[in-house]
Amino acid sequence: MARRTRATRANVDITELSRLPEIKRELERLAAHEVFIGMKGDAELAMIAGVHEYGSAKMKIPARSFIGVGKKRATSPIKKRVKAGVQAIAEGTESHQALLTDVGEIGLERVLNRFDKIRQPRLSPLYAAIKGNKKLLIRDKELRNSIHYKIGPRGSGGQ
Repeated sequence: MARRTRATRANVDITELSRLPEIKRELERLAAHEVFIGMKGDAELAMIAGVHEYGSAKMKIPARSFIGVGKKRATSPIKKRVKAGVQAIAEGTESHQALLTDVGEIGLERVLNRFDKIRQPRLSPLYAAIKGNKKLLIRDKELRNSIHYKIGPRGSGGQ
C-alpha cells in the first residue's frame, strides 16, 4: 500500500556559509527519521485499543478514536515546532534528536489529552450498570499507560 505523505516548507535563513556541510548533515539525519505514535502492550490490550480506535460492527461498538484524532490535533503545533526547529538546526543551536524528541512529546501529549476526554458516543445504560461506572475505555489506566512515541528510521513503520 502506498503511503501518503505531506511536505511543508520551512524557510531557513543562513548567514554563515562555512557551516553549510554541518547543517546539511544534521538536516539529512533529521530527514532520515520519523516519529511514531501508538501503543505498546499485549495482544489483548492491542485488540481493545483497536476496537476503541476503529469500532466493531460485530460487537456493536462505535469507534472512539483517541490515537487518530489526537494525532490530527497535534499537526498544527508540530508544524510550528518543526519550522522553529529547522531554523535552530541551521543556526547550530539545536540537534535533530532534540527536535524529534519534542515532536514525539507534542504528539504524545495530544493523544493522551484526547484519550482523557473521550465521552462520546455514550455507553448504553445497561452496560454502564454492569460495568459500574461510565468511563468508556476498559482497562483504561493500562491502555493509557501503553500510549507512547518512538523515533525510528524513515520507512520502518515503527518496527
